[in-house]
Amino acid sequence: MNRTRSSRKRNRMNGMRLLLTAVIIILLSVFLFSVKTIIDLRHEQDELKETNALLQEQRAELETELKNVGEESYIEEQARTLLNMVKPGEILYILDSGEQKEETEKTDEE
Repeated sequence: MNRTRSSRKRNRMNGMRLLLTAVIIILLSVFLFSVKTIIDLRHEQDELKETNALLQEQRAELETELKNVGEESYIEEQARTLLNMVKPGEILYILDSGEQKEETEKTDEE
């Protein structure tokens, strides 16, 4: 009888140890997963802050450009760069050596 009781007690203690070990492993897994998630979210947050800063800078540049849209000098610059337009008496040279370069030359006719 003593053997059965001590055997049952040992089995119960082994079962409790096994259960306690399983609970600890589960809690540790949940903790590590949570820490990894927090680290990933902070990394993503840093990337989003950097992207936001770049977008704000781009927005400021676009707002500045928008203010200049109606000015004659801006229109002339865009006509020259985007449409390759020249003023009367100017000659447009387009050099192609890997990179596209443009030069204008004024003639004496102006």
